[in-house]
Amino acid sequence: MNRAVVAKHYARLASRWPQDVLRPETQFQKVLMARTESAPSPNPEIQGFLEKVLGPGQTPRAVELKEVNALYSLLENRYSKASPLSTDMMKPKSDPEYYSRLERELKATPSRSWFGKVFNRVKGLVRLQ
Repeated sequence: MNRAVVAKHYARLASRWPQDVLRPETQFQKVLMARTESAPSPNPEIQGFLEKVLGPGQTPRAVELKEVNALYSLLENRYSKASPLSTDMMKPKSDPEYYSRLERELKATPSRSWFGKVFNRVKGLVRLQ
């Protein structure tokens, strides 16, 4: 498999990968773009060693294609479509509203002001009931 094809897959994944709104300073797209620019190139001296480590017939490109396939499956939610969570799983008997509160909190966090973040942290430390 040609390295340019693998690099195109990484670039396509980087363009389609969603932004992380909770941690904007660390984006997975940067990692994917770095893989397009500087992927491991096969060195003839260590090719025999790699075949022993990776297994017979497994080249670094084949391993990279497996990684790309795994990333596509995560991007397209293949696993959650194949095995959806039941409603009982999302509403545990000990605290049925836990996941809905968590989802609301995660959606509100990126737009919260600095004061709101500090206030919530202090509120979490001091629990008056």
